[in-house]
Amino acid sequence: MADEDDAAGEGTQGPDSKKSKASVKLIIIVVGILLIVAGGGFFAYTKLMGKKDGAGHEGSAGHEASKKQEEGPPVLVALDPFVVNLVDNGRYMKVTIQVELASKHDEANIKDRVPQLRDAILFLLSGKSLESVSGSEGKLQLKEEMLFKLNQTIGSEVIKSVYFTDFVVQ
Repeated sequence: MADEDDAAGEGTQGPDSKKSKASVKLIIIVVGILLIVAGGGFFAYTKLMGKKDGAGHEGSAGHEASKKQEEGPPVLVALDPFVVNLVDNGRYMKVTIQVELASKHDEANIKDRVPQLRDAILFLLSGKSLESVSGSEGKLQLKEEMLFKLNQTIGSEVIKSVYFTDFVVQ
């Protein structure tokens, strides 16, 4: 009788435990395959992208690296604060910015053209409303517009970025 109970117990546990063991093994195998595929994909992506950039622009990449070493830290030019009336009645804005130049060689040209740059920024800022410059999205859009307008005023892509160092709206 005891042998029959043991045999009956094994019979009821056997298929369930075999199913659970099989499903665990299947999950382990699937996860292992996914990890291998993902790792291989990442490895292939980094190798192919590295070769594409290195082979296609090998001469210019070396030139750019030596150019960056010669230039040193980024060149920033500070502009005097701007205080403008906004489109909204009784609202004004005070903004101080610095512009980052693409090359140290452009610094003299920018400093000579500060009046034209200030004029472009003043016209851009005075056309804004409180709502359009509120929030981080408004400020990011304003930075992009300033960058475009400044490079358009200069006539080339001399300015890499615009940084707000002071931003007050009242």
